[in-house]
Amino acid sequence: ILIKNLKNEITKKVQVPNCDEIFYAGTGNLLLRDPDAITLFDVQQKRSLSSVKISKVKYVVWSGDMAHVALLSKHAILICNRKLESLCSIHENIRVKSGAWEESGVFIYTTSNHIKYALVS
Repeated sequence: ILIKNLKNEITKKVQVPNCDEIFYAGTGNLLLRDPDAITLFDVQQKRSLSSVKISKVKYVVWSGDMAHVALLSKHAILICNRKLESLCSIHENIRVKSGAWEESGVFIYTTSNHIKYALVS
């Protein structure tokens, strides 16, 4: 990964584990997707902080306060905390299309023909 400043000059090069997609994870952190897991990577320390097993994540949706994250794949949703510790796993028989966090901590998501919700306890 190359980190550039506003003048498009390279300021830092970071070696990351093998991945096929990169998602935002807050200041100084990235979520790296490989075919069967998501890894939380700290860019400053240049090391992996944690990992959770979920295959083929398509979307990552952070709550407004960045306390929780929903990892959406084709037929599954995994809700984790900031440290990528699994809190809830939801499996759907119908394809998951999208989702969003409500400000009170409820995750609302849609499948091909329903609107559903998940509560974080």
